[in-house]
Amino acid sequence: MFPVALDAGQRERIASEAEAKLFAGQEPLNKPVSLYEATARSLKYQMEFRVRQMEQAVALGQLEVGKFDMLPKLTATAGYTTRNNDSFGFGFSPNGTVATNPSASQERTRNTSGVSFTWSVLDFGLSYYRAQQLADQSLIAEERRRKAMQNLVQDVRLAWWKSEAAQRLLPQIDELLEEVELAIEKSRVIESRKLLPPMQTATLRRGLLDLEQQISLRRQDLAQSRVELAALLNTPPGTQVQITPPSRFPAATLELRTQMEVLEAVALRNRPELGEETYKTRVNEIEARKAVLGLMPNLNLDTGYNYDSNRFLVNNTWLSLGLSVAFNLVKAFSLPAVNRSAEAQRRLDETRRLAMAMAVMTQTRIAAVRYTLLAHEFSVWDQATRDDEQIVGFLASSAEVGVDTEFELIRAKARYLVSKINRDITYANLEASLGRIYNSIGLDALPSEVDSHETSALADQMQTRLVAWEDENFAPKAIPPELALVIGEIEGVPRSALKEFRESIVRILDLSKIRIAEAADAKLAFNSAVFLDPPRDGGRPARIKVALLDPVSGAVAFSSEFKTTLSEPVDDAQWRTLGEGAAYRIVGPLARIRLGKTVTQKTLSVPWGDPNLKLARDAGSPGSSQAAAIPASPVSASLPLRISRELSWPPVERMSKIDFDEGRRAQ
Repeated sequence: MFPVALDAGQRERIASEAEAKLFAGQEPLNKPVSLYEATARSLKYQMEFRVRQMEQAVALGQLEVGKFDMLPKLTATAGYTTRNNDSFGFGFSPNGTVATNPSASQERTRNTSGVSFTWSVLDFGLSYYRAQQLADQSLIAEERRRKAMQNLVQDVRLAWWKSEAAQRLLPQIDELLEEVELAIEKSRVIESRKLLPPMQTATLRRGLLDLEQQISLRRQDLAQSRVELAALLNTPPGTQVQITPPSRFPAATLELRTQMEVLEAVALRNRPELGEETYKTRVNEIEARKAVLGLMPNLNLDTGYNYDSNRFLVNNTWLSLGLSVAFNLVKAFSLPAVNRSAEAQRRLDETRRLAMAMAVMTQTRIAAVRYTLLAHEFSVWDQATRDDEQIVGFLASSAEVGVDTEFELIRAKARYLVSKINRDITYANLEASLGRIYNSIGLDALPSEVDSHETSALADQMQTRLVAWEDENFAPKAIPPELALVIGEIEGVPRSALKEFRESIVRILDLSKIRIAEAADAKLAFNSAVFLDPPRDGGRPARIKVALLDPVSGAVAFSSEFKTTLSEPVDDAQWRTLGEGAAYRIVGPLARIRLGKTVTQKTLSVPWGDPNLKLARDAGSPGSSQAAAIPASPVSASLPLRISRELSWPPVERMSKIDFDEGRRAQ
């Protein structure tokens, strides 16, 4: 025999048949699809999932066939025999005398028939165990089908959300890339005419090229996601699947409230991989029993009804019955080895099952952690997108538009689009991480029995099931409690600048959406102090200390200090700047405290709340012990913020801040 290669006609026929069968019998896709509709359609028509379904059907078919192996063998026979001469033979007597005349008792041509019944005890036992193994194999196929369905739901979820972002962003990307290319060409014209310094032109163009590279890379990811979604829905790869705009974005507003231990326990019960490993263990246990059973004696029972047309027979029909026992004595000595092999296999199965359990628990925890991290990453990109949008608005509304401003506007638009793409892709990954939690615990998107196999009905059942589980295990993110703030003691600021200093603090806190309340309603008090060192080299070193304290107990929630240098004379504008700097110092820590997070505090030379601290140093003369009191903020019941003696000015050339301010005004 020689190999026969496919010719061109056969290849063409195979290709056309495959294309026709691949998409035959499917519901037309002539409208935008929601997430659940896309998932239901993929479960019905996706080819890889169909393969898993066929594997399960084959396993069930083998089980049906295997059941018949346990039945006894009932055999019907029929035969026709002829020969060209008669079967004569010489008989002999008991004393050895041979007859002189030959004789025959069988016709030259005859017919035979019969029905026999055979049953082997050993074959029955082996067939019984084999049927149990086939039953477990069918259950393994079912677990693999479940896993394929869960993976398919996960893949569709990611591809659908990326396609949703692509549907919105690809037109914007194409429009902006055209604008960027025009700007790059314009920069070359400007460079050739020397309208701007060459270094500046090259820098602007290089920045545009960097952004164009980033956008092109993201466009590739988005465009590919649409092809992937079409493949998952088993539509022709060139089909542009339209997405129904989502009415809600749940992943950005939910947080997991179920304890990880509970999720891990659910995963250990539901994951198809663990079920598959358990069934494999049962198959191997039955295989060990089959090996032991094969060493046992075999009992055979044979009975039958026979017919022979030979006319020389006295009885042409007769019944037969036989019973036999067979035992392989040599093979029986292998029983200890068979038991050792079975024990080793049992330990291997147990170890593999425990390793799978560990992997399942780890995957479940990683899925939850990844969801939390991606939620934080999405919030960062969302804020960056809002800021980039504001920057574009500011540049677009600028009254003075020059060449460099035009380029900067295009760069700002490009950065804004990059941030928007990253935000939407991050959200798609966030939705995928939410689906990964479903996948990690083995949640089936559909119940074991469905009401209808229509795509719309499957989508409704799937949505009901997943949303119910989501409502049970997720909750809207809690809005952090508002921390009303009272502005407490302000020390080291002259009376004349105290109002400006305080108003600058209030302005920054107001811009940061931090509510300022009366002392009775405040959760925290904001105290601040300013230290001015003697003038040096035309400037005045300054050190600003800030603290957030509990208004009742005085416990310090946050404290820090920073240094700067002021110019002489220190005017109201500089005091306002110091107040703004003090306010900015506590905005971030206050937000972390509001969210229940820990804050990092700078180590201070003297801790807040030290009872030995005094409000101010002694004034001027060495013998003077009079301390100059700095009036506190008009807010009542504020906590005092004292300044240590070691951190104030040196005793020589010393005067209180009030005296210094009055002296400067007198000059």
